[in-house]
Parts: sequence; C-alpha cells; structure tokens
Amino acid sequence: MHTQAHRELATSTPRRSEDSFASSTIKGWEALNRVAPAQAYTAGTELFRQGSAVQDVYFIDQGLVKLIRLEPDGREMIVGLRFPGWVIAAAAAIIQQSHLTTGITMCGCRLRRISSETFRDLLQRDAQFSWLVHRMHSHEVYDQVARLVQLGCASARHRLEQLLWQLIIALEPDGLKKETKLALPLKQWEIAELIAVTPAYLSRIYNELERAGVLRRRNGWLIIHDPQRLWRWE
Repeated sequence: MHTQAHRELATSTPRRSEDSFASSTIKGWEALNRVAPAQAYTAGTELFRQGSAVQDVYFIDQGLVKLIRLEPDGREMIVGLRFPGWVIAAAAAIIQQSHLTTGITMCGCRLRRISSETFRDLLQRDAQFSWLVHRMHSHEVYDQVARLVQLGCASARHRLEQLLWQLIIALEPDGLKKETKLALPLKQWEIAELIAVTPAYLSRIYNELERAGVLRRRNGWLIIHDPQRLWRWE
C-alpha cells in the first residue's frame, strides 16, 4: 500500500503531502477555505446518523472519524476509519442519498463543514475543486480494492501492524518517534473487526508482537518501540 499513488491515501499513510485536504495552501481549495473555516469538535461528537438525509459534507483537517452501521438485530459494525485528508459524506451528497452509516469523531478533531447544497454548487462551477474531489474519490476506490487484497493476502498480524501504523500517522502530529506511546481510540472488538479476526485472536496477536519486541502494553497504552518496524502494504 506504499506505492507513490497510495502514499496520498489517508487510510494508508495519512502524511502531510501536497495532496492532503488538510493543507490550506493547496491551489484549488481556496473556495473551501472561504466557505468552510476549520472548527474544533470534541471526541464522541456524532456528525451524522445512519438513515438521515445528507445535510453537510466534512473535510478532515485533523483527527479521526469512525463510520459505524447498526443492523436491525442490534448488531453494530464498524465500517471504516477516516483520517486527515479525507472528505466524509461527499458521495451521498452528490447523488442525494441518505447516510448509510453514522459518523462519530474518535478524538478531538478539526473539521471543515460545508452544506451539501454549497458542496454540489462548488463541484459544478469550480473545475479545480471538482477535480480534487474526483481524485479523492478515486483514492477511496483504490483504497477499498487494496483493503480487499490485503484481507486476502496479508496475515492477521500484518493487518494489525498496518492499522497501528495508520493510527500513529494520524494521531501523532509531531511525527514518528523512535518510541511512540499510543492510546488506542478504538475498542478491542472494533480493532478485531477492522482486521477481520475475533477479539480472542487479536489478543493472541498482541502477545505475539510483545514477544517479538515490537510493542508492549502498559496501563491501557500501546508503546511501539520503533514504528518503522511495523509492516506496511507495498
């Protein structure tokens, strides 16, 4: 997942690249900066609810948002994570369909909120804005295919290491350190679901990583001894 094109994906390595939506200096995002100044959101804020009409589109400057779906039998499923550089609810806003998931901030976030009507108007009259959103959607499709390939080809341990890498990049604004202390914003079952294993098997993977000296657990924290050692999809 570390081809040049996929480095731009927030879900792969959400770095502060020139294609990141989080950068206010990118040519073409001036319209967004005018109509949607960055605002702070606390952890646990529900941005939108499954089944509701799309009122707004959100651009993530900083932070992490999870998408969950509640099934009729009461089962909750975590559909995915959205990192800095991603736009949320754009597809549903364009085709004017209701939300398929509920979006919740997982930590303190800085988001740019724009009404769906204004968003569609900008897409139609601002060619550069439209092109950058089109690139983002292309990245999203690419990421979904890469995730399917990863589920079929990568081991569960590698999938966990990839997820930890993503979280470190997204949640450590000062960049990678030789030893990184990470407070996971996800529940155990959510992590297990994201890497397609059971919670019991996830515990076994953590034990394996501790024995290998990749990480250690202490008082609810994960301490990654050298994040560069974590596996990343190529």
